Amino acid sequence: MKKIFIYTILLTLLTANTTFAESTDEDYAKLYKFANIPDFELVHDIDPYQNEDYQKYAWSPDPLFRLSSDMYFKNQKIPAGYYILTPRTIKDRDYVFFKESGKVKFIIPVVKKELTDPGFYALHVPAPKKTKWEGFCDGVRDKFYTIFRKSARKTPPPQSYIESTYIDGNMFLVILYLGSQKYTMVFKSTRF
Repeated sequence: MKKIFIYTILLTLLTANTTFAESTDEDYAKLYKFANIPDFELVHDIDPYQNEDYQKYAWSPDPLFRLSSDMYFKNQKIPAGYYILTPRTIKDRDYVFFKESGKVKFIIPVVKKELTDPGFYALHVPAPKKTKWEGFCDGVRDKFYTIFRKSARKTPPPQSYIESTYIDGNMFLVILYLGSQKYTMVFKSTRF
């Protein structure tokens, strides 16, 4: 009797998990379909908030993303290469700027914005292991910079992480974790 009960529970959980996975793929297809191409342009392809980042942070807060194959969003083709990803909110909508050599090359809408789990970076971004001597040298250097350098007053950039996942054949997700926010973008691997 107990075995039948356990098998029934396992079967129910497996069925629920499969149904959830299928509905998730369908949701991303719908999100891609209803995502709008940006209705604005940037002057000379320059990020209008870029100077604020330079004044606030000690170095660039934006992560570098290496794209090994072309990807498509609606009528835009993003060729393979290196891009700096910068999330921005413009006209009450969230976008991610794909920058190359300081210029914004592509503006992609965010289909889903969520909060990042508090322990996410501790699990996914390993901290470099240092010897005692390296730790001592870093501590002395940090103290020296704090006392004598103006740039030490700037805050370090937030932690970041990028993840890409294939879903449903020709679609894939690019998820940008930056600080406490998680930005999800949907792309296609072929034009059609």
